[in-house]
Amino acid sequence: MNDNNSSGKGWALGFGLLAGIAVGYYLNSNEGRSMQRKARAQFDEYGNQINQYSQEVSTKANKLVEDAKVKGQDYLNQAKTKTDELTSQAKTKLEEGKQWASTQADSARSAIDKQTAAANQNAHAAVNTAESSFNRGVNKAERKMDENREKIDRTTTES
Repeated sequence: MNDNNSSGKGWALGFGLLAGIAVGYYLNSNEGRSMQRKARAQFDEYGNQINQYSQEVSTKANKLVEDAKVKGQDYLNQAKTKTDELTSQAKTKLEEGKQWASTQADSARSAIDKQTAAANQNAHAAVNTAESSFNRGVNKAERKMDENREKIDRTTTES
């Protein structure tokens, strides 16, 4: 069996050598050289077509990239404009809030000042009333003491 397998390999090798020689002879013949030139021309044509196609694809890709950049910049500009608008609105609202708070603080300050002035006047009036009442009491006490002194003096002089 081993011999059969070896002889089969020998035949294949021999057949391969014969085929290689035949192909080499054919390619070296005028007709083979003509076929090689045609094949090279065809390969060159395919290479040119591939090159042209890749240039077209590259051009289209570059155009798409450029369009994407332009659209991206447009979106970025729109977002920036919107952000600027919102920021401006927020600043305006903040200023309005500050003005409102300032107005409310001024109003409260004014009300407190008025109430403080009124309380101060009422306190002065109460002090004046108390002082006047005290003075009347002191005067009444002095008159009473004067009357009592006169009575004592009369009593002591009569006795």
